[in-house]
Amino acid sequence: MGLSGWGNRAAALLLVGCLLGCAVPSSVNPPLTTAAVQNTLDSWNPNYCKVAEFYGLHKEGEGHSQVAYVLLANPSDKAQKPVVYAAQFQLLALPDGQQRWFLIGLVTHSAGLSRRQGWDNLMIPVKEAAMAGGSPAPGK
Repeated sequence: MGLSGWGNRAAALLLVGCLLGCAVPSSVNPPLTTAAVQNTLDSWNPNYCKVAEFYGLHKEGEGHSQVAYVLLANPSDKAQKPVVYAAQFQLLALPDGQQRWFLIGLVTHSAGLSRRQGWDNLMIPVKEAAMAGGSPAPGK
C-alpha cells in the first residue's frame, strides 16, 4: 500500500498541475516594437507630428502599459523647435478576445513641470510599419 498511496498522490498532483497549466493563458502579449511606435506617431497626425528622435520604451507594471519617450517635430513649421513627449500606450483586450496596443496619450512638460500639454484622451490603434515589397494591408 505504501507505493500505491504515493503513486495515487503523484498522479493527483500531476493531474492538478496539468489542469492549472491549461488554465494559464498560452498566448503571449503582442510586443510593442519601436517601428510600430514610430509608425503610429508619424501617421496619426502627419501634418503636425513626426518623430525626430526615439529615446526608448519603458514598461509599466505587468507590461500592459508602456511609455515611449520621443522627440517630436512639426514638419509644417520649420521655426518650431522639437519637443520631448511621453507617448502612453495601453494593451487592451478587444471583444473578440485578441489583444491590441493603443496610443492613449501624448503629453509633454515643455511649459514647465507644473503644466502638462498635449493629448491625453486618444484611442489610436498601433499600426505596424509597412514592409518594403510586402503585400498591402487587408482592405486596401
